[in-house]
Amino acid sequence: MPAKVSRTPPKVLMIGAHQLVLDNVRVLLGTMGCLCVVGSNVKEVRALLEKEKPDAAVLDPQLLDSPPVEVLAALHTVALSLQGRVVVLTRDQDDSELLNVVDAYSLPKVPVDALLQVLWPCLDSLLHRNIARRRVKHNARIVFDSFLQPLADGVRSAQISDHRLLYESGDVMVDLSLEPRRDSQRVRLMGQILDPAKPGPQLHSAPVVLQGKTEPIEIATTNELGEFQFDFDPGPDLRLEIGVRENHWLSLELPDPKGAVHKMKDGLPALEAAGDIEILKGPFSKNPRKGGNP
Repeated sequence: MPAKVSRTPPKVLMIGAHQLVLDNVRVLLGTMGCLCVVGSNVKEVRALLEKEKPDAAVLDPQLLDSPPVEVLAALHTVALSLQGRVVVLTRDQDDSELLNVVDAYSLPKVPVDALLQVLWPCLDSLLHRNIARRRVKHNARIVFDSFLQPLADGVRSAQISDHRLLYESGDVMVDLSLEPRRDSQRVRLMGQILDPAKPGPQLHSAPVVLQGKTEPIEIATTNELGEFQFDFDPGPDLRLEIGVRENHWLSLELPDPKGAVHKMKDGLPALEAAGDIEILKGPFSKNPRKGGNP
């Protein structure tokens, strides 16, 4: 007789649910032949992901006893670790900021009042049909760099100042300012996401991730003007990842602030070779010119 092949039941991580909701999810997962692993707060998320290695997750963000920024960080960690195999429970009273963030990660939403009817087919699709949508990232190009601008006639050197950068990808522009702290080694980054074709408030509650080489450093969301801010220690291999719309992310490579300062002191105010980058006359100029010459 052929040997029977035993299949390991799928493991689903349940995070932050109300007890009644949790009981319903447990019964449903048992009926589906899944194992249920429970995390009661955001701080347990990373440890459970590493220890239990779940196949999917169900997240109830409204009932997590944590600040919004920690909930956002947990959502980011789980979504990337499980490659989008995450179901987010929603309620009628959920605010638009939360829903905008969930949409940016292209995660399926299940209303709590329709849990028993909708969660099963949703999880079944993620677990067995492999239809989870992965994030699509687009590399934004630099179109303005203040460190590549020529000095005024007669000026041999310049004091270190804020570093202004402008990135572009399609119809979206990201304006950044990196300001060295005078009382520490930290850097303040202030940014704004703009779509020139859409006047008025835009890109409210877009998730912005300051990403290190191996893991996120800080996470924020934009305000009603598309603005965001970070305060961090400079280092190599830093970039920003911005969810500008559903399943559409921008990736912006950040310069090494310490390296940029060193080059300015050496009289070489260039992060890239002249001619390798298209530079505009100003942050929002529409008349490009090549290289760093006037």
